[in-house]
Amino acid sequence: MRRLAVWFGLGLLLAACGPEFYAVNYTSFVDPAFRNRPVQAQRVLVMAPTLALAKRQKAEAAMADVLRESGLVAVSGLDVFPPTRGTPTTEDVLVELRSRGLDGAVVLWNTGEKVETSRSTRTVTDTEVQTRIVDGERRSVRVEVQRQVPTTVETPVATYSAQFVLPQGPIVWTAEARFSGGTFEGLAGDAGTGAIAKLQADGIVARPAAPVQGPAQPQPATGGGLILPGLR
Repeated sequence: MRRLAVWFGLGLLLAACGPEFYAVNYTSFVDPAFRNRPVQAQRVLVMAPTLALAKRQKAEAAMADVLRESGLVAVSGLDVFPPTRGTPTTEDVLVELRSRGLDGAVVLWNTGEKVETSRSTRTVTDTEVQTRIVDGERRSVRVEVQRQVPTTVETPVATYSAQFVLPQGPIVWTAEARFSGGTFEGLAGDAGTGAIAKLQADGIVARPAAPVQGPAQPQPATGGGLILPGLR
């Protein structure tokens, strides 16, 4: 019962913290040309095309959820570039951004996964029968005995990278993150949630409650020829 209460309390804490809770896992960099004129994207393509299908679904759904809860428009990469058609190229993404009138795309990919093992000890309490002298007589009594037992904890750890690209080509934002705990599928969702929250904190994506306006004006193509590592 106590464990249930602890998990319930943790769930309430995570819900109260919101996406920003996951954004702190990210270290990001905004291109200097876009620091004084934030992009404030409001129509965004969310993509994780190189992740395994279950992880991709989690990541893209998480990114879309944060955007939609912020009153913005999200287009899932699964709908634009379904896994049945292979991994898109950077040019494929740029063509779709321009044809759909979107403000940009966030591309998320996995850079590493491992299971970290930690060993320690924990105290367990057992009840055993002991023979003791009580009132001059030998009696069998039950007593509680504490002992230390070794324990092994295996923790999934995943690292991610993300970038934001504008329709005309420049990559204006890049970030890296590390998440641990739960399952690898769950970590993909956490990475997606944190990526959008960090983009909002950095001014690349509009913050919650921003009104959706017309398509953004094209930005100069300062990143021509770059290939997003998360694409083919």
